Amino acid sequence: MASFDGLLMSRIALANIFFGFVVIVLSSLAGFFLATEAEQAFLTDKHLVMAWEYTLFKSAHGHCNLFGLLHIAMGLSMPYARLSSRWQLIESGGLFLGSFTMGCLMMVRSLRGIPTPGSDWLGICIGLLLSASLAALLIHSYGLAKKLLRG
Repeated sequence: MASFDGLLMSRIALANIFFGFVVIVLSSLAGFFLATEAEQAFLTDKHLVMAWEYTLFKSAHGHCNLFGLLHIAMGLSMPYARLSSRWQLIESGGLFLGSFTMGCLMMVRSLRGIPTPGSDWLGICIGLLLSASLAALLIHSYGLAKKLLRG
């Protein structure tokens, strides 16, 4: 009976970890759309430059905290994910790119002022690097789902 309870507890823990990563992936997608809408609002009112800087610094701070927790959660849940060491390195690298992007690059972007439409090369770079972190979360979610469904 004790081994059944232990197995059930690890399955419940794994289900919670998996659900957490799925929610984070969905939240990341929602954050992309929110950022797009906010950027359009700032572009229409040039008096919002200080609000732009403040908003991006605040965003960088919040996202750095989130990415730190994601690194911890990923590290703790790696034994549950059915992925090779190579894939674990790839997903760790993708998550690192997200941390770097939402920390350093977001602060640099805030100091450059509000970009003009069509000339936001840094915003495009940030978007591409964040895609790598989203891919890392999807890969990890897949590894967790594989373990959850197959045991």
